[in-house]
Amino acid sequence: MVRITVTVDCPSWLVQGVKEAMAQYLEGFGDTKVVSIEEERPEQTKMEL
Repeated sequence: MVRITVTVDCPSWLVQGVKEAMAQYLEGFGDTKVVSIEEERPEQTKMEL
């Protein structure tokens, strides 16, 4: 078994399509299962008073 970690810089509304496209492509190489999807939001700047 091989575990692949991929980082994709795309809008959150595209995540489902990206996940499906990658899973479909990888199924050509064997059974594929999406284990997790995590969103990393950019840190907001903080103002100190």
